[in-house]
Amino acid sequence: MNRAAALLLCPALLLADGDSHSGHQHHDHDHGHPGHLPGSPHHPHLEKEEDKNDWFHFHPHLNAAMAIGGSTSEKNLGLIRGSHAPIDDGFNLQGIELGGVMEFGERVSVHANHNVFWDRFDGWGSEWEEGYATVELPGEGVFRGGQFFAPFGHENTLHLHDRQFVEPPISMIRLLGEEGLVVLGTELSWPLPGTDERWLLRFGYGQTRDHEHGATRELRREAYLEAVEHAGEHHEEEEEEEGEHHHHHGHGFAGNGGTYDAEEAYLDDGFFFGRLETKPGLKVIERAGLSLAAGENGFGRTTWTAGADVFGECEAGGRPVWWRGEAFYRAVEARDAAGIKGDYDELGIYAASGIEFTEDWTLGARIEWASGNRMSGNERRWRAAANIGRAFHLAENADVHTRLQYTYDRLGGYADEHTVWLQFVLNLGAAEHGHNH
Repeated sequence: MNRAAALLLCPALLLADGDSHSGHQHHDHDHGHPGHLPGSPHHPHLEKEEDKNDWFHFHPHLNAAMAIGGSTSEKNLGLIRGSHAPIDDGFNLQGIELGGVMEFGERVSVHANHNVFWDRFDGWGSEWEEGYATVELPGEGVFRGGQFFAPFGHENTLHLHDRQFVEPPISMIRLLGEEGLVVLGTELSWPLPGTDERWLLRFGYGQTRDHEHGATRELRREAYLEAVEHAGEHHEEEEEEEGEHHHHHGHGFAGNGGTYDAEEAYLDDGFFFGRLETKPGLKVIERAGLSLAAGENGFGRTTWTAGADVFGECEAGGRPVWWRGEAFYRAVEARDAAGIKGDYDELGIYAASGIEFTEDWTLGARIEWASGNRMSGNERRWRAAANIGRAFHLAENADVHTRLQYTYDRLGGYADEHTVWLQFVLNLGAAEHGHNH
């Protein structure tokens, strides 16, 4: 997959045209046209005043995100930050993303995004985030194949520079995966007949891919254990379990020969996914959707994950306001260290809102909750975050967004942590061309 995407992207860099495209803002607005919902692989907004006889177009973009700050949590490793979120006190290079969209005629396009990142603990890493092709079918259908973010809710489809907060929601990370749900497979989307394209059905099949961020996960756990022990919070129960099983699963342990490894609960070799989304035409609700994914997990059994999301926008005092909410549910069939079968479930929810209170200045707030489950070693979590942001427009297709964010974490009823980050996000080129908004 990586080699194929590289072969597609490299020649295109030599053929890039010089079209100018305006950079997008970090507001959660609908970037699609009325016939297609946000998140669809269909990209009609790419159609500019270009010569229809031009057979090939290339829209490149470069994005970078970095954060400076720190947390009261030892090494920040217990806060479930998620992919590309800052983890070190001090400087963090969250990611440098190079990507683009190649259009072959009016119906075929190829999308690719490669990300490079660094932190003090793991050093340098890189990965292909997405690399897929889309084909527009008769009747407004779209076929997509390759590696892409599964259409599961809203936050799961966002790249780092599209997020309104420094880190992704806990519920998405815990129930879908450290980097969300990334699929190697195929997808078909089609507007439902007789709905004036207000309803869109999407479904597909694939498998998850290995993440570069997971390569040093055990080292991170060991560092976290050392930090907790140094802070005097290490429990004898955890020491005994660590010696017996040689790895750590978090706070809370179960019987039946050991705990369930939370990492094995994620979808793995083969799973189906589907989504039904709509633009209801209501004044306060812009779009809503239901998502489902089910298939084989790392235990060799089955995981079912469902989600519901809603997004709206309005005006307050003449200024744009957006709001969003998502809920997640997961049912896991598991095995413990002794091979004994069992099952458990988990819930997660968040609500977020933001306002551009004056030109280029924004305020955002988010509150989250994720259920704990002793069988999986996952603790109950509360998190609240608030930020203030400022956009600087450097040129027609270049801008910098700054964000100062405070985050409060409540860890399973036994600890409170406080974190402050100053984030900088650089966007160069037609960034909206490479993503599914």
